[in-house]
Amino acid sequence: MSDNPPPESFKVAIEHIPKEGRMTRFDAFGERILLANVDGILRAVSDTCTHEDASLSNGALKADTVACPLHGSRFCLRTGLALDEPAELPLKVYPVQVINDEVYLRVPETQ
Repeated sequence: MSDNPPPESFKVAIEHIPKEGRMTRFDAFGERILLANVDGILRAVSDTCTHEDASLSNGALKADTVACPLHGSRFCLRTGLALDEPAELPLKVYPVQVINDEVYLRVPETQ
């Protein structure tokens, strides 16, 4: 791993990196972002459920999925795919890199 952030990535301001099995929400790129620690790997996706605009950071994290607190739709944190109805549309996925305890995200290409 390089000690330099990848091109077109942005350092994000968060209070703390979530511990394993935890998640946090912050704002970046004009969006709410969910940052989850899944088995020691940080995953970042849009924090807003694609079904009803609920904050996924208020939902349940289990393995590499997060469940919406309103209607239970689950999303894969690796791919952003909606795994359960009523959500059908995927979440944006933000590639993450941690350098010297600082989190960098890259704006995803249009999905």
